[in-house]
Amino acid sequence: MYIWAQKLERKASMSTIGKQTIKGSIYSYLGVIIGFFSVTLLRSHGLSTEQNGDLEVIISFSVILTQFGSLGFFSASTRCFPYFRDPEKKHHGFLFLMLIVPFIGTLLICLLFQVLKPLIFAYTDYEDFFNGYSQIILILTAGTLLFSAFDNYNRVALVDAATGSILKEFLQKLTVACALALVLFFPLPFSKFIWIWLIANLIPTVIIIFKVAKQGAIDLKPDFKFLTPPIVRMLSSVSLFAVITGLTTMIIQYIDRIMINDMIGTSLTGIYGITAFFGTVVAMPSRIMYRIGGVIIAEKWKSGDLAGISSIYKKSCSNQLLIGLLLFIGIWANIHNILKMVPPEYAEGKYVILFVSLSGLIEMATGMNGVILATSKYYKYDTFFFLGLIVVTIVANYIFIPVWGITGAAAASVLSTLLFNLYRYLFIWKKFEMQPFDWRNLYIVLIGLTVLALIYYMPALPLVPDIIIRSGVITLIYTGVIYMLKIAPEMNETINKLKERVSRR
Repeated sequence: MYIWAQKLERKASMSTIGKQTIKGSIYSYLGVIIGFFSVTLLRSHGLSTEQNGDLEVIISFSVILTQFGSLGFFSASTRCFPYFRDPEKKHHGFLFLMLIVPFIGTLLICLLFQVLKPLIFAYTDYEDFFNGYSQIILILTAGTLLFSAFDNYNRVALVDAATGSILKEFLQKLTVACALALVLFFPLPFSKFIWIWLIANLIPTVIIIFKVAKQGAIDLKPDFKFLTPPIVRMLSSVSLFAVITGLTTMIIQYIDRIMINDMIGTSLTGIYGITAFFGTVVAMPSRIMYRIGGVIIAEKWKSGDLAGISSIYKKSCSNQLLIGLLLFIGIWANIHNILKMVPPEYAEGKYVILFVSLSGLIEMATGMNGVILATSKYYKYDTFFFLGLIVVTIVANYIFIPVWGITGAAAASVLSTLLFNLYRYLFIWKKFEMQPFDWRNLYIVLIGLTVLALIYYMPALPLVPDIIIRSGVITLIYTGVIYMLKIAPEMNETINKLKERVSRR
């Protein structure tokens, strides 16, 4: 028996969401702080806009290829693993499947690239780019697939979602920041820096493998007898739709950078990527919650606990709206400070920050609708809608980018995010009669808008004092009003516990 098997039942409970969310969120936001300094001080000042544009396109292609290379199995693991769970039998060789499937996917990527390369070069301007960076993209993709395989196994089998988030959201940002610091303080040609950057991105992969091995949970022996026709059909069906859904999700999220690069240039792609970072901070808390909540919700679907799923859905919407709106207000109220910290040419991305932040707020406010739908029996419908949404996203970018430039790409992102989450909300409401919103959500929005309007009249101060005082005033007013009106029970409970601890001392 694995050394962790006796702890599994105790760990796989609803309290896991709260405990691991707190742990993961702490490191995620430490990663945000590192990422903030990495972007504002290192990337924007150490690399040219063209070099930043190349990095954005490398990352975009790698993320899309990673989704394809997984063949949907990583996403399917959340839904299907409950049927494999058996520590005594080493989960019927599930780790073997987690590794062999992306290995096959990586081979397919290499084959397809060779087949499609003439077509890509004939109709795009990417020939020089791929000639220079194809090795970087493929190695980064393979390393990311390996990390995802062990991270997903660690999450579903060992019920540990926090470690992967810490490595990806914190450690990887730290190692990448160190690589960027070399460029700023010790000038390196970009051709050498890109390999150092690649190594920095792959360090979490090595660590997650050692972590799982240390738990005694690595067993690569397959259990083909367990792979009965019904199990294989389930895995194949879920993986097929998961790869389409995952691939379309990444295309929707990253196609803007590829289209900006192709339509208006690499330099503007770099400006877009740097400024969009600030907006992505808004949706950061949802990442760790989705990772943890997905395992719990999949188990609840299996046991038929609709009431439990509905409760998670409602709490995720209200709590994420509460946090997301505070972050949105904080970012937009400090927009003048953000633009002071980056070179002047990045001012063109001011409204990119606004629209990307708004996309993140929509994502936060709609809670765990994607996890609920993806782990339900209706997961196929999510895939069909995604395919339609790709068309909407590409068309919107083609219309908006020539008119508004990089701001148009960000506006297209808002449109896609809004339509996507509106569909999920209506579908879950109709099929499961789960409606997560009530008067509290409206009150939170009204309070947030009022705070944003009030802070607009606050006089500007020097950079550092302005950030500290402005952000502090926003936090005090926003949380203070919500606390006094008792709109968010979970927040009030947390604050009351902190007050009790302070009073005891």
